Amino acid sequence: MSKPFKSRPRSSLALELFQPAPNSLYSLDSAAHLAGVSRRSLLIYCRAGFINPVFQPPYGVMGFSEEAIYAVRQIEHLRAIHRNDTAWLGVFWELVNEVKRLRAEVCFLRNQ
Repeated sequence: MSKPFKSRPRSSLALELFQPAPNSLYSLDSAAHLAGVSRRSLLIYCRAGFINPVFQPPYGVMGFSEEAIYAVRQIEHLRAIHRNDTAWLGVFWELVNEVKRLRAEVCFLRNQ
């Protein structure tokens, strides 16, 4: 006879599906939590020009988009591989942004 099937308890590390609202912005604390970094790291990336926060009126509160959070995750991945070499990371990030800009330009010109 076979034993009855027992479901395993859900792991706290299980992935959950996340569907953000379109054009949603996240606070500094929320963005840092979602990106898996400290608030300080997020602010350093802003100052370095890696990400651009959206300043919300009337008080100029920082908001971060999904793209910014994704960019921070990419930066953290690269930092883990290249051991905090921020000079290299700056050059690499400029190249990534230039490739994105050129792709958008090519797409635009193809649709003309």
